[in-house]
Amino acid sequence: MADGPKRRLPIVGGGAPGAAPRRDATAAPEKRKLPVLQSSGDEEGEDRPPWHWIALGTVATFIAWLPLAGLVNTLLRRMLERAGDAEAPTRVRLAMVGLNVIAFALAGVAGGYLVGRFGGRAGRREAAASGAVVAALAWALALAEGAPAGALGWALLLVVMVAIGSAASYAGGSAGLRARSGGAPRPS
Repeated sequence: MADGPKRRLPIVGGGAPGAAPRRDATAAPEKRKLPVLQSSGDEEGEDRPPWHWIALGTVATFIAWLPLAGLVNTLLRRMLERAGDAEAPTRVRLAMVGLNVIAFALAGVAGGYLVGRFGGRAGRREAAASGAVVAALAWALALAEGAPAGALGWALLLVVMVAIGSAASYAGGSAGLRARSGGAPRPS
């Protein structure tokens, strides 16, 4: 390696290259700004095909449903502890079913709203489909647990869960479309 004259980098705002800055100089170095991409909020969901939003709505519904179901079942466990060791009274059983249905419906509305609000070309149909998928997955998990219900009972449970999940997600999708358009919902 050849030894040559060492080059000094110029100081920003200084006079001659390599010269020390003046003591009375108050000028700050010039700052470079990065370009900012300007985008409107309307085009955020346009990249994905509508069927992708079914999967995203399914995940969002599960994410909303898990804490709600945990809260509901914690409250129900306390109700059962107060009832004692005797068979759970009818009102506690109705509360178990009713509160879990409400938690599932609220989660469906939340997942459907996400699909309707940010779904690009996706609309109420995709929101309802995501609710139906969540219901079918939850039904399959319950079936895998092996609770006794019989074939007719399981079939009826599937129909009821899909109806509740689809209706709640459809309603959430409609609300999301209204929020996106700022007024009346658009047809899907």
